[in-house]
Amino acid sequence: MAKKSGFKVKGLRWVIFAFFVVVMIFNYIDRSSISIGMPLIAKQFHLSTVSSGIVLSAFFWSYTLMQIPGSWLVDKLKPHKIVGSALCGWGIVEAVTGLANSFNVFLWCRILLGIFEGPVQVGCNNSTLRWLRPEERGRGSTIIDSGGPLGSAIGGVLVTGLILWLGSWKVAFVFLGVLTVLVGIAAFVIMRDNPSEHPWITKEEAQYLEEGHKAELAAEQKTVSANKGNFLKNFKSITPWMLLLAFAAYDAVQYGLMTWAPYYITNVRHVSFGMTGVATFIIFAGGFAGELLVGQFADRWRKSGAPVNRVMRTLFAIAGIAVTVCTLMINRVAGSAMTIALLTVACFFVRWGGLYWSVPQMIVFHDQVGRISGAMNFAGNIAGIAVPIVVGWIAQVTGSFNGVFVMFAICGVVMALSSIIVNYSHKIGAKAEQEVKSPA
Repeated sequence: MAKKSGFKVKGLRWVIFAFFVVVMIFNYIDRSSISIGMPLIAKQFHLSTVSSGIVLSAFFWSYTLMQIPGSWLVDKLKPHKIVGSALCGWGIVEAVTGLANSFNVFLWCRILLGIFEGPVQVGCNNSTLRWLRPEERGRGSTIIDSGGPLGSAIGGVLVTGLILWLGSWKVAFVFLGVLTVLVGIAAFVIMRDNPSEHPWITKEEAQYLEEGHKAELAAEQKTVSANKGNFLKNFKSITPWMLLLAFAAYDAVQYGLMTWAPYYITNVRHVSFGMTGVATFIIFAGGFAGELLVGQFADRWRKSGAPVNRVMRTLFAIAGIAVTVCTLMINRVAGSAMTIALLTVACFFVRWGGLYWSVPQMIVFHDQVGRISGAMNFAGNIAGIAVPIVVGWIAQVTGSFNGVFVMFAICGVVMALSSIIVNYSHKIGAKAEQEVKSPA
């Protein structure tokens, strides 16, 4: 039970999830910092365009490769230790990046940064197992993931302001690194793996969460996993493959927009540099709003008694179709205002994909949630690495972005169709206890 403390926070679980949003904001601010500082970094280290591309890619390669081992660590050591340690490590590396005096040191710092950031989102998402009841996890997963578009929206403004204020990209990186370490220390103070151990939780909330957790475990104990002890057996089912494909399509669109939308607005739609910053904020603020809205709606719909398959398949199908329609329409409009509006609507719906973070808890048993989440994020980041390069290639070869938005539209279709195939109401490998015990 919680340690005795006079300080209690009503609805502590939502305070903790608001903290996770802060963590994700810092995650995406870091990604903005390297893109914004790249012209200054390239000038200082005399980098060619190719070398600059290597620097930009280095983070994502190590971040992607860290998903599977990072998720294993989350399952074994629990989110509290992993998230706090990763934040402190990532902050230290970011500060050291600002002190780098050679290209090789800078490159290795980016690779190390990807390693430390790798398990953070999986760790935050894994916390929903104990800190939220099943009917609240749609909101929980989208609250966490909403830090991504919010970080993208404010990151450009913040990092540019820091560089101008502090007069150096190096000092700005050190400043952001120190702030991240402070967030890591806060994680050790604020986070607990078991709600009943948190000194700030009220007796009523601890009991509410414990009852939900016990009911969920009791339901799991009525079945036996045929895949226990062998995570790879889950992939004999089509469900995880479709989840990975759907999440990759989702990440392809969101990373495509994150990396290329500002360039497209400035160079193709001829919007001024200053207004491009405003437009970027509007587009990703739309994604933030969409993610929070869909999480609330999904939980309320499920709470009304609707089957989980109907809820999830309908919402993902709507999101995929809306992305397809919006991205195709961009090729048919002329005005910059309408283009920005369509990109905002597309981002609003594509960020409904934040709901995917609630799916691992539906399809596998508790001891494998971290690993299936890591596999999902691995697939998504493979797409995230490839798509920016593919977008640049299409635009260069064809001399137009029309093919790019057709590609995004295809991703929307893949997202919708793959999500419809996933079975959200049955844990993979689950067999009734009596069936398992019965003689052959």
